[in-house]
Amino acid sequence: MASDEAGGSTSEAVRERRLLGALLEAIDAVPDGFVLYDADDRLVLCNRAFRDFNPELATLMTPGVSFRELIAAKATAALRSCGLEQFVRRTCGVDCGPTCVDWLDCRRGVHGRNHGVMFETTADGRWIRIDEHRTPSGMTVGLRTDLSDLRDVQDQLARSEAKFRTLFALAPIGIVRTSAEGRIVDANPAFAVVTGSSPDDERGFADLFDMRDRGGVFEDLRQGFGDGRYGPVERRLLGPEGSETVLSLEGTQVIGEDGVPYLWSILQDVTERKRGEARIWHAAHHDPLTGLPNRKRLAEVLDAALRAEGGAALFLVDLDNFKAVNDTFGHEVGDSVLVETAARLQEAVREGDFVARLGGDEFAVVLNGPLAPADALALAERLVDGLGRQVVRRGRAIRVGASVGVAHIPEHGDESEEILRSADHALLEAKRTGRNRVVAFTRPLGLARRRRVEARDTIVAALAEDRVHPHYQPIVDLESGAIRGFEALCRVRHGDAFEALTTDVFRDVDVGPALGARMIERVFADLATWGAAGLDVRRIDVNVCDADFADPRFEDRLLERLADWNETALPIGLEVTETTLLDLDLGRADLPRRLERLRARGVAIALDDFGTGHASLVHLKSLPVDRVKIDRAFVSDVVFDPASRAIVEALVRLGRGLGKEVVAEGIETAGQRRALLELGCRLGQGWYFAPPIEASEVVDLLASAERSVAAAKLGKFVSDLR
Repeated sequence: MASDEAGGSTSEAVRERRLLGALLEAIDAVPDGFVLYDADDRLVLCNRAFRDFNPELATLMTPGVSFRELIAAKATAALRSCGLEQFVRRTCGVDCGPTCVDWLDCRRGVHGRNHGVMFETTADGRWIRIDEHRTPSGMTVGLRTDLSDLRDVQDQLARSEAKFRTLFALAPIGIVRTSAEGRIVDANPAFAVVTGSSPDDERGFADLFDMRDRGGVFEDLRQGFGDGRYGPVERRLLGPEGSETVLSLEGTQVIGEDGVPYLWSILQDVTERKRGEARIWHAAHHDPLTGLPNRKRLAEVLDAALRAEGGAALFLVDLDNFKAVNDTFGHEVGDSVLVETAARLQEAVREGDFVARLGGDEFAVVLNGPLAPADALALAERLVDGLGRQVVRRGRAIRVGASVGVAHIPEHGDESEEILRSADHALLEAKRTGRNRVVAFTRPLGLARRRRVEARDTIVAALAEDRVHPHYQPIVDLESGAIRGFEALCRVRHGDAFEALTTDVFRDVDVGPALGARMIERVFADLATWGAAGLDVRRIDVNVCDADFADPRFEDRLLERLADWNETALPIGLEVTETTLLDLDLGRADLPRRLERLRARGVAIALDDFGTGHASLVHLKSLPVDRVKIDRAFVSDVVFDPASRAIVEALVRLGRGLGKEVVAEGIETAGQRRALLELGCRLGQGWYFAPPIEASEVVDLLASAERSVAAAKLGKFVSDLR
């Protein structure tokens, strides 16, 4: 029994030893330092981590050594390591160490408390927390925790805080922290500069802004606290003298250390940027010469007018004969005329109406509705009258006049481009029918314009396919029937048929010059063929217009082609309409010189459709014209209409009185021929004598005419003998 009891005791002792061994092993494995002193402050045990924290005490840390011996040895080791001069005094309790002159006192004080805590920096730079506790039996349990990483984090946080505060103070943009109530909690110096406030300003954040934007700022703050952020948005401030500052605001919500949400906002003064953007926008949407809005801005205004109710009207305004001002007086004077035109347009329209310059001498006016068509036309007429008044520049009185095309919104288009096309059709019609007038767009007008475009496209194709040919109509002596020359009329071949062209096609700047050049080329080819056959056609008159004379080398090329002919008998003449001649005269100061140059080389100049255009007696007298042609409108009624007869008689007398040949066009009957002879007209052309014919038929026509003339002379001779 005793043996069993002895065995049980042995087993219990073994278990206790094993448990103690496991406990010591666990203590030794703990990463934190562990030390145990008895009631007499003598070392009982310590773990590996504790020894690592105190490598200078490795030989002393044996059971039984006193606490005082250990700390004295640690202080001595520190003195030996760094020298007396490096011992300093510092505030202990937060951080101390053996190199502090007060360290021994601090260490003893902590060790002597029931629960003492201090922080110590080791020789190798680690930051250690020392915790020591007295047990009820008087023993002291010590823990050593390495807080070096935490101190690094704290140092980083401290540096970040310092850096933030530095940047916060020095940042050139305003930074402000506001509460949910809109109260300013914190702000940097730049905030005061940007907003014009001061550190002692007690106003709320939104109260700093202009009344127009204050509600928006409240909404910005609400959104920031609700969604976590707001902006960027632009809000306005008004300075003490009424100056306006535009700020860009952007904010983010942050939870403070106290757990309360705040809103950090940054403010940037974008006033100059907005002014720069406004200047760029103005430059992109306005004409630099007149300051008026330009075509791009006009498109925006038309789009707005199409969306608005009540309608509107668009005027396209083009100055008449403006090129003559530049050519005669120079571009500086021309620019002043454009500036004066812009001013007159702005003065003439109503408040709220829109005026733009589209480029060159073209302007646009948008009248806000509601507006009756008659009222729009009346205002357009007043614009024409106002722009027709003379402009005095450098002592010269300059008068240019204007043509206006009118389109109504939305009747004449449901898109801005369509409205512009409609007004442009009307403007072209105003130009075509005499200028210095107002024409309102109509659907038939648009249809006619489309047909003219289609005709132009047809001509382009005909030129490319070599289907443009001259047909020749003879100009005859009304008394004898002898052929005195031909007029070359343009025809386009379609299969076996030929189509006549309208005058508008020749005046088209896109195809007119090419068409005229092709006609002259063909006429010269026919002249060469006739000349080789020994045939004398006397003279071929070719129709030209202002589109031809727009080319400054037009006469050079013509004279180059004539170089092979006898200069005293050149077979070419040019026919120009009254309207064309007038436009050329007004548009080019050197026109008389250019025409005289042609006449000096034997090229005759004929004035076509005389009596229907706008040429004055001054122009007829001053311009080098050899022949005038009375329009068929007067010839057709010359037999029975006294008024037409009187006009023809006056035109014949006028032409002959000025030393010009007079040719009557459109003679279709023997009665018209007799009437013209009675009125003194000696030359004429028309279907009564022959229709326009192909070049191959000219030979037979000349032969037939010669036989007729010979027969007539023979008959007269026989009659005289009787």
